[in-house]
Amino acid sequence: MIEPMLSKLTRDEELHLTGDWISEPKYDGQRLIAVSKEGNISLWTRRHLQVAKKFPELIKALKANVNNQNWILDGELTVPGGLSNLIKRNVEDKFRINILSKKIPATFHIFDIICYNKEDLIPKPLIERKKILVKNVKVGEHIEMVPFTTVNDETAIDYFQKNVKNGFEGAILKNLHSTYRSGKRSGEWLKMKREDTVDVYVIGATKSEAIPFGALIMERNGEFFGKVGTGFSDQDRRDILKYLKKNKSSQHVPVPPDVESEILITTKPLLAEIRVNELIKGKSPRAPVWVRFRLD
Repeated sequence: MIEPMLSKLTRDEELHLTGDWISEPKYDGQRLIAVSKEGNISLWTRRHLQVAKKFPELIKALKANVNNQNWILDGELTVPGGLSNLIKRNVEDKFRINILSKKIPATFHIFDIICYNKEDLIPKPLIERKKILVKNVKVGEHIEMVPFTTVNDETAIDYFQKNVKNGFEGAILKNLHSTYRSGKRSGEWLKMKREDTVDVYVIGATKSEAIPFGALIMERNGEFFGKVGTGFSDQDRRDILKYLKKNKSSQHVPVPPDVESEILITTKPLLAEIRVNELIKGKSPRAPVWVRFRLD
């Protein structure tokens, strides 16, 4: 597996772009590295999971739409309905996989190519990699090319706001002359997100007599960060509890005694996103609302 290049979070007031930059929409999906060796395709998540068997429609589409049998592509995996439906695709049964590939079909939104025809493209600038990508990968069913536009400080903010209005998470800004820094969080790739959302880790859930769980237990920076108990539908709660059970763990950060006594399940840290009214330094968030798990 090739470790994906990562982006640094930035805010409007911190933005100072010099040189040539582009902006791409930030999708509500899962980062995916697709690798083909002599036509044998594997799909890797950031958690080093190989998920090709779970997305047969993508394998078929990649074989039909890429001109060579030896390549590495970087992109975002999405399904209709967002992350809650993507979690439903996490099954092993071949019969269920076949049904879900038609009921909740996946799309691979490709934004980079880091190997083609066995040539290592990592040292090449992004502008050259984009040319190779557009020339050798066709769009089609289940395969899309991530759109981009050239930006400066002012237009980058306008584009970000337009993306959020259109339902995207935000925007990714990239220096057109940046090389691909595998596994690195480079300042040559920047991400802009809605400011009312916060990244946290879910480490468990509390009990409830009437519903699958009461609230999700959160940590941030290795410390207890409170609970989030709103923003879920009944179906969300059922799906989330199944997901938690698959990631069950006996290890978790210390939590207050009243929370400890309520624990239904503890899990390994699972990256997630919440919406908050206010974030007070050193304290739990005010009025947190559940948004989603982040699988990237």
